[in-house]
Amino acid sequence: MSSGVSLVAVTIIASNLLRIASTIILTRVLSPLDFGVTGLTGAILNILLMISDVGFGVYIIRHARGDDGRLLDVIWTVRLVRGAGLTLLLAAFAGPLAGALGKPELGMAIAVTALQFVLDGCSSLAPFTAVRDEKLAMLSLLDIAGAVTQTVAGVALALWLHSYWAIIWAGLIGTGIKSLLSYTLFPHAARRFACDAHEARELWRFGRTIAGAHTIQVLLSNVDKIALSRIFPLGLFGLYSLAVNLSGAASGFTTLYPSRILLPAFARAQREGPGQLALAYYDKKRAMMVFYMIAMGGFIAMAPSLVDLLYDPRYQAAATYLRALALAPAIAMNNYAAREVLIVVGRIHTLLYANLVRLVWLLLAGVGGFVGFGPLGLVVAVGCIELPVQVYCWYELRRAGLLRIGEEALILAGLLLGIVLGMTGNLLYGALSLAWRAG
Repeated sequence: MSSGVSLVAVTIIASNLLRIASTIILTRVLSPLDFGVTGLTGAILNILLMISDVGFGVYIIRHARGDDGRLLDVIWTVRLVRGAGLTLLLAAFAGPLAGALGKPELGMAIAVTALQFVLDGCSSLAPFTAVRDEKLAMLSLLDIAGAVTQTVAGVALALWLHSYWAIIWAGLIGTGIKSLLSYTLFPHAARRFACDAHEARELWRFGRTIAGAHTIQVLLSNVDKIALSRIFPLGLFGLYSLAVNLSGAASGFTTLYPSRILLPAFARAQREGPGQLALAYYDKKRAMMVFYMIAMGGFIAMAPSLVDLLYDPRYQAAATYLRALALAPAIAMNNYAAREVLIVVGRIHTLLYANLVRLVWLLLAGVGGFVGFGPLGLVVAVGCIELPVQVYCWYELRRAGLLRIGEEALILAGLLLGIVLGMTGNLLYGALSLAWRAG
């Protein structure tokens, strides 16, 4: 367990250092408009990817025959067909979609980014089986290699092209290299085409709830980008996209730690006996969760200082958006940990219900915030979207006999402590910055 946590931590730290280094350079070479273009195309890709996801990885990790070659061949085939279909679909409708978003000049950019789907669909399933077997070393190397490739390509192309095409082509190169490495880094990773109607139906029976939940989730997580892309000019939308990208640094750990460390640990504990799962739920996540919440509290409070330190004055307005958006990944990791354990005990419906909670929140708080305070009100509502989900997760955990209020209070106390420490750091940075400029 400790080695797995270390590998995930190394992966996240390396990826975020690359992310920060990349944006420091790119924000000095490219304009906010360029970030606006790639932010919008990225949102479109994410929407289509998520609504078509039936939980391939979770299905393999949870399935009793998750290491069976025949089953993996069928899943790989379904996944590849999905990727090719999405590429053709988005490429065909890129022009009309760009027009509907009020940005007709982006049709070609959307069509080219559609290649991401087929490149990803060509990758092996070895990363999923590695998580199932809790063998994460090669998986971490795969993630880091892909991030390094994309970062180097992005910087080199930006220095050459000086346009958003640098980020688009770098994304395709990074995905292609990562797909190739998913075969070369893992033994027995090769798969072959296989069709089996029974296995495909079983995958769909398992994944239809996940697909429905993801459909709602992706619409919720991208409605702000779609709405603001129409309201904001591309330059201002680029500042918002940069803030989303920075908050995504935290989102990486939010998703990787629960899925790669907690899910297989919970699944193993459940196989050993329900009583073991009740003990494992908080024991497996307590220390890391508190540390993460302290760090996220500091990150939220120090957003203005971080933006001022990393980027030139053209991007300073991104700090306001970053501070609002960073609360969501802070709370989300505790919710995702609850999601994984509830999946293990068979409460898959909680994925859908949690997203319905998000939907109701966004309809009420999002619309109310926009009407009352304009675009910033919508952004704040999006940043707070995980708070009502946290309450719902507590309800489901109590029904499953897993909830401990004291443990949950400890986790939230970590967030508050981090905010206090971050506010202190923000004041110190401001004083030092003024003294430096005065000197």
